[in-house]
Amino acid sequence: MASTFGTYSVAYSGMYVNQAALTATSTNLANVDTTGASKVQVTSAAQNTVQSSGASTGNGVSVASITRSRDIFLDSTYRSQNASATYDSVKSGNLEYIDKILSEYDTNSTTDTTTTTSGVQEAVNTFFNAWGNLSTDSSTTSTRVAVTTAASDLVTMLSDIDDQLQQLQADAVTGVQDGVDSLNDLAGQVADLNTQITQAEVGGGEASCLRDQRDVLLDQMSALADISVTTGSNGTLKVTLNGSSLVNGTTVNTLVVAGSGTTTDPLKVKWTDSDDEVTIKSGSIAAYMEDTDQTGYETIDASDIPYNFTTTATSSITTMRQALNDLITTIATKVNSLSTSGVDLNGNTGVDFFTTVDSSQPLSISNIQVNPELVKDSNKVVTSSSGADGDNTIASAIKALATDTTCYKNSESTALNVTQFYTAVTKWIGTAGDTATSNYTTQAALVEQLDNQRQSVSGISIDEEMSNMIKFQNAYAASARVMSTIDSLLGDLLAEFD
Repeated sequence: MASTFGTYSVAYSGMYVNQAALTATSTNLANVDTTGASKVQVTSAAQNTVQSSGASTGNGVSVASITRSRDIFLDSTYRSQNASATYDSVKSGNLEYIDKILSEYDTNSTTDTTTTTSGVQEAVNTFFNAWGNLSTDSSTTSTRVAVTTAASDLVTMLSDIDDQLQQLQADAVTGVQDGVDSLNDLAGQVADLNTQITQAEVGGGEASCLRDQRDVLLDQMSALADISVTTGSNGTLKVTLNGSSLVNGTTVNTLVVAGSGTTTDPLKVKWTDSDDEVTIKSGSIAAYMEDTDQTGYETIDASDIPYNFTTTATSSITTMRQALNDLITTIATKVNSLSTSGVDLNGNTGVDFFTTVDSSQPLSISNIQVNPELVKDSNKVVTSSSGADGDNTIASAIKALATDTTCYKNSESTALNVTQFYTAVTKWIGTAGDTATSNYTTQAALVEQLDNQRQSVSGISIDEEMSNMIKFQNAYAASARVMSTIDSLLGDLLAEFD
């Protein structure tokens, strides 16, 4: 049987352990709205049993550990899927914006896909219809001016769209640069917390709040890139990118962005110290990196027509720029070929209908204009191959380009006219956008589900903590009552010797 003083010690141990549990509960309640805070739990263990006179009695209780409720497997899975979700988010957002730029369909309706009167297709139709009118009445100044006006409107529209696409690509470059800066900053903070955690836990200390802060930073890093995390025995952790160390304990290997994002100077992410290129496969940085890639954008000349247009470029922005470049450059090259084969109203050999803005650069969507000579003098617009009265063969031939299937072809080498080609382009962007949006919706739902599972393990519940508080409070009070009883017994015992 335990001694009176031994029982006193047992009661004290009960008070100590339940006080520690109440402190943990108080911490949980204080952090119920703190982002990333994990539930802290006190684990108790029975102390060694005391053997006395053939009987054994308990020797009280002790605090075995104070731990966070955390599932590292769920954390790892969440971060992997979070990287995929942010990648899909960027891709979906850029495709949606490209579709919006085109202004081909009524974006205010989910069911109406009627073409608008201000889209690219309508501008192309207006251009060729103007040539159709000119082919029946080439003597009227207004019909000749209508051709140059419609051409200018088409060029202006496509050039404006291309400018917006180039700006979207420039924004992607900024997205990479900002993302890398953020990743470096977060990596530095993780390394600092590694140091603080190691110092706090020396000799069995507890640093749950610091570990929570570090986990929040890791979640933020996972939105930027596909990081991998491994934890060491001393509480520090290692963060890697495709097997290379970004954070190793207290050491940070920073990243740097090289290149300007042009076709001749593509963007790259490198390790600052080694200058080796970094492979980032997921996260927002990877998505932005892909959309900065201009591989697949090239100029087109007469020998390339019909140009073999594909949608295999890494960047959807580059794919759309090339599609529109193919559209206008093919029209311009075909019209110029016909225009220079005839004569104008003055009896002179025809000049190019479309010319470059910068003569040192090839004709392209970003370097094209209606020949200023034709804008100044509509009599120079060529409609005739011979100059004879009533000969409008050139105008008729240009009008016929609208239905000419030798102008365009897709990746399957299917012959297309200009309307069919642009329809294929808009269908591609619509399908690609729908797929990206669906991927993001699915991925975002998965991330939310994983986060809910994490919260079910580590999240703080007010109801649960209030219940625990009452339980630990009663246990503490009971141990205190035992101790008070022992005090009374000791008092009575001492009184016997008075």
